[in-house]
Amino acid sequence: MPFTPLHFGPGLALKAVAPVYFSFTVFVLSQVLIDIEPLYFMLNGDWPVHRFFHTYPGATVIGVVSFVVGRPVCGICLVMFKRSLRITKSGLLEAMQLINPVAALSGAFIGSWSHVALDSIMHSDIRPFAPFVDDNILLGSLTVYELHLFCVAAGIAGAVGMGFWWLVWQERR
Repeated sequence: MPFTPLHFGPGLALKAVAPVYFSFTVFVLSQVLIDIEPLYFMLNGDWPVHRFFHTYPGATVIGVVSFVVGRPVCGICLVMFKRSLRITKSGLLEAMQLINPVAALSGAFIGSWSHVALDSIMHSDIRPFAPFVDDNILLGSLTVYELHLFCVAAGIAGAVGMGFWWLVWQERR
């Protein structure tokens, strides 16, 4: 992907399908963390820009970090976004527990692994199965246009699904 936000589309679609079991915020965190690597190498003019964290072993490390850090940090961010955080010890503890462990786990690992899969389709410097296999079997399996269209369509479908879910939830309140 040319930039991280295109990765958010499939995550938004997953959130619409399984809102209780998938954390979109932890998913987004994993996307941002994994793209720090190519940003660093691009800024330094170093090639290849996709290295360890754009392999499945590296993405697994990002998944673990996203799960451990993401649950409390994203929980606090969500509460701050809602402007309902009380800066007290109990308020912070409550915010840190906002995202359930299953949702954080799925968001972290689906996020990091899907990032490698999507980037593998369009970036020739990715070796997703390194150090075990040096080939990138996904490279060129879709055109860049088809890949971007998929991500945007998934995002639109997810936004519509989340809007529907939110309306139904508001009606029940």
